Amino acid sequence: MPSPAELAFQQSWDNLQNGLPLLQTDFAHIAQRFALQPDPDRFLEQVFDRNKKLTETLVIFRKRMAEAAASNQGVEPVIDQAFLHYIINTDGRIPEPEDADPFDVVEAVTRYAGPIAVGVVKEADGTLYLEVDEKKSPFPEWTPGVSAAATLRRMGQVINKTRYGRDDIIPSHAFGFDDSAEDHTLPNAMTLADCSHLAYFGPAYVQKQLGLWGYEVFQWVEDAKTDTQAFITGNDNYLIVCFRGTSSGADALVDAKFLKIDAFGGRGRVHRGFQGALDSVWSQLKAAVDSLGPNKKLFICGHSLGAALAELAAHRFALGGYPVAGVYVYGSPRVGNRDFMDAYNELLEDKTFLHINNKDIVATIPPRILGFNHLGGSPRQFNEEHAITMIPKSRGIFEEEEVEMEFEDLDEATQEAIMAEMKEAQTQLLDATTESTEETTARGLFDIAPVNDHSMDLYLYKLGCAILDGYLQSFPSDSTY
Repeated sequence: MPSPAELAFQQSWDNLQNGLPLLQTDFAHIAQRFALQPDPDRFLEQVFDRNKKLTETLVIFRKRMAEAAASNQGVEPVIDQAFLHYIINTDGRIPEPEDADPFDVVEAVTRYAGPIAVGVVKEADGTLYLEVDEKKSPFPEWTPGVSAAATLRRMGQVINKTRYGRDDIIPSHAFGFDDSAEDHTLPNAMTLADCSHLAYFGPAYVQKQLGLWGYEVFQWVEDAKTDTQAFITGNDNYLIVCFRGTSSGADALVDAKFLKIDAFGGRGRVHRGFQGALDSVWSQLKAAVDSLGPNKKLFICGHSLGAALAELAAHRFALGGYPVAGVYVYGSPRVGNRDFMDAYNELLEDKTFLHINNKDIVATIPPRILGFNHLGGSPRQFNEEHAITMIPKSRGIFEEEEVEMEFEDLDEATQEAIMAEMKEAQTQLLDATTESTEETTARGLFDIAPVNDHSMDLYLYKLGCAILDGYLQSFPSDSTY
């Protein structure tokens, strides 16, 4: 005679097989069985045949479910987060108004918002507000006549957009971070992309979110004159040094003259504006790392201008004997000439991972014709979707020796071509400033135009999709996330 638990699971499994919308109890029964499976991949194949979005959700949370089951701490809290993800971030079938769908939407949406540091505030009159980085924004009005799941989906997407600039997200914390990895990993790339995204918020909010992710130590460094910011966080084993891509740095980034200066360490030349920005916070940064653990592994990251600063900082730390374990950068401009690239790569080529989204124009400046190069190994480039290609590493336009060319030495046609490229970059970087502060919350210039290939929102989401691609590649190829 089957047990009551087995009968309950079988009913939920039958609902799945018959293509019915899943209630919360159905989701919990299926996820619980998945967490205890000796052959989870076979189980996922069976689910995939009937509900691709459920499969994707289980893949995202499989690591956390397995860890919870192995530790005997109970998988119910993880299953709850997975259920909320399924409702809010997929277009999987959900109950209609006439279906039984009993749960408290406000309570559910509050549980969902907590791990991504979005406060749900209920006023005395019942009005709901979202609070992010000390700014409040209202929820949409309650829609009568729809199911609790449909209401949760709508509200959750508002939370996502307030925090990450898009309706659907993939949580980086579900995949974890492997500080023992010696090569590039997509979960590590996603974690550090989330840090690079987080850097656009204020320091108090950054510390709050890092605490929710399990990081106990935190220091913020800043120079108001150069508008340069970074934070340092970590745990017993490693530190993360993350730079913000600041809005006022746009002028330095697209300056057509692109003046160079001797690099720190004495080999090669680098963009003067980038080095000046790092110089302004270097003493604070080094002191923070020394106080939090100079012998801990360093993972250094940043987006846009912050990516350039991350690479320059990684080089200085490496020269000083600090254990730089990984440099993960997103949408980085080119940083220095060939001599500096060679000096950098002698120390960090195999540990530096540049990510470029599709046609992100910031990754094409400063121009190579002026002697600027990307650092590290072969960049990883997303296409219009989320497939990644390794770009062959170029040593620059000169095969034998670097020729130090300056803008004024170029012919008129080349100058005009560079100026046109800079104008396009300026447009992509500055168009978003017309957005209202309510829509952009506290995020920076480079993070408020989700349709822009340079947007950190897109980098983060595409990395999550790439992780899913890796898990699901053995399944039929018609799934789209």
